[in-house]
Amino acid sequence: MAVVSGDEKAGGVFASLEQNLIQRKVAATRAAREANIARRKEVLTGASEFPNLGEAQVAVLVAKPVELAPYGEAKFKFDALPPMRLAVPFERLRDRSDEILKTKGARPKVFLANLGTPAEFTARATFAKSFFEAGGIEAIETAGFTDPAALAKAFQTSGAALACLCSSDKVYAAQAPAAAKALQAASARHIYLAGRPGEQEAALRSAGVNDFIFAGGDAVATLQEAYRLVEQT
Repeated sequence: MAVVSGDEKAGGVFASLEQNLIQRKVAATRAAREANIARRKEVLTGASEFPNLGEAQVAVLVAKPVELAPYGEAKFKFDALPPMRLAVPFERLRDRSDEILKTKGARPKVFLANLGTPAEFTARATFAKSFFEAGGIEAIETAGFTDPAALAKAFQTSGAALACLCSSDKVYAAQAPAAAKALQAASARHIYLAGRPGEQEAALRSAGVNDFIFAGGDAVATLQEAYRLVEQT
């Protein structure tokens, strides 16, 4: 049995375009890809992953579409497929960071509140740095803390408004609640924790953790909210 495609059922590709069948399919694919990129399930190197906040500015040529002069009566008329670039949501966040740097002399910052030893915090600290810097929020890297008072003092001198706890699940269970309370007492505007909270979520939120960042979470939405927080007066 022959399989007939949707385009063929509609009368061919031009008929499908006239009926907006292809445009709807492209729009649905675009929406799915945009959602995956916002959640960093699909990687855009240099944009959503492996950002470089110190990269040099480059001049970009703005290309304008060329409209061709009509030739007789068009046999087929249909809506055009709009141009798009998947990196735009992250680029807009980076542009926002660049503008803050230009006007205030420093980018927004997040303090990486690393707990325990490098072996315990490095994986999630690396994830958190990439997560925030993909949106133009500079990550302040630190050595591991075990003393909440020392952690609070380091945060207060960092110039950051945001903090992100980074370590292993085992260390979180033992140290994260006290660390979060210390950061909260040190006037951290918002406290994140790198990783899924699991059964510890209620205790962590009670101690002052506001949000959790993890693979598959909506990075764009989280970063947009982070800008709202750092721009509060």
